[in-house]
Amino acid sequence: MNKKHKRKASLLFAALLAAAGTAMVPSPSVQAEEAPAAQDKYQRIENLPASADQPTKMQSKETFTWEFDPIFFDKSTGRSYYNAHTFDEERSYERTIYQDADGQWHSLEEGVSVNWDYELGAIKLWRYGFGEGLSELFSTLYNPSNEVATTGVYWMGSDDNRYGLHFMKNYYTRQDTNGYWYSSEYILLQRTEDGVVREVGRTWHRPLYYPVPNGKVLVQQYSNTAKMNELLIYDPVSGLMKHLVYASLDYYDPPSGRLLVNYNKPGRPIAVITLADGKIRPATEDDWQEFNRLLSEKEDAAPRPNASTKPPADLQPQNLPVTPIQIRDQITARATIGGKVVYLSFAFIQNGRTMIPVRELMEQAGLEVIQQKVKVNSSSFTLKGPGGSETVTAADSMMIGDRLYVGSNVLKRIGLPVQGMNWNP
Repeated sequence: MNKKHKRKASLLFAALLAAAGTAMVPSPSVQAEEAPAAQDKYQRIENLPASADQPTKMQSKETFTWEFDPIFFDKSTGRSYYNAHTFDEERSYERTIYQDADGQWHSLEEGVSVNWDYELGAIKLWRYGFGEGLSELFSTLYNPSNEVATTGVYWMGSDDNRYGLHFMKNYYTRQDTNGYWYSSEYILLQRTEDGVVREVGRTWHRPLYYPVPNGKVLVQQYSNTAKMNELLIYDPVSGLMKHLVYASLDYYDPPSGRLLVNYNKPGRPIAVITLADGKIRPATEDDWQEFNRLLSEKEDAAPRPNASTKPPADLQPQNLPVTPIQIRDQITARATIGGKVVYLSFAFIQNGRTMIPVRELMEQAGLEVIQQKVKVNSSSFTLKGPGGSETVTAADSMMIGDRLYVGSNVLKRIGLPVQGMNWNP
């Protein structure tokens, strides 16, 4: 590992040891239960920023020339969101701004942006520098009606996104003839209706998931055995996958239930598949033009701001009032660990063990991280529990984005056994 990679790893562990996380907020069903009184101190909510009067980092009397690009229009609040960007010869600046229903302009905190997520049909919030896009597992959905954003895992396979399929990107090092280098793979995850989350496979290529009208999920993932993309139908009730065809998806039209696919063969032949009867036929030129038109109409159907809300050329986003946003973590499991109730933002079963987030163990179960080292091909750290200490390496842990997870087998050895898991709180 070179010095640059060592520094990045050290900074990552420094962030871990600071344990600066967002709040965990139970699902409505958990809130309705009689939770232990100690749970109250884990209801902390991170504010962005602390108040609407808090000055932004770039606030200045100097006038800048800003450019504005439309992002989306939110029908529920009547807000028109824009991306503002400028350059002052030293660095570039970006800010997300919006015009409210009364015609007043506001700004989000510097480093915070929002966009429209077409798959989830919701507003997604991004925080630069938080590693939220590294794993592709967590999403932060923003509700502008109450200025609350919730970070969680939103599954493809149910109307409420509480169960189905998901994936996460896993980074690791492996050795070739030139030494160690970083690589990545995708870990495939499945959450069944009982709430249990399991790793169900790994692949080198990013999978794609599309909901279909009958409640099932259309899946494109790379087949490690066939060495090509495979299309499957996933049934979230049974948890089973059904093979459809070895091909790559060009476009899926939900109203008609038709797929436009191309085969991994010379000339890349194109075909149309009808999901209702499973029939496959070669695509014609008319098919190609029709699917292109459908794709264009889908893109044009995005909720775009009206041209009348375009920001005035002299608007200075750095001086606008900043809208405070509360960030919280969604609780997806409740565990009893070392005799204490621990609320978990995420956990999953991997090779017979349960992977648990360290941050929440530090906050709720008394786990201590007392040492960490960065080595050539592995980073190690020492965990301390009521039953002793143990140095843990990559074999017993993993980083998911900016969050560290450790196996239940390690926790048991240091006196923090997982004594029970409620996967569907």
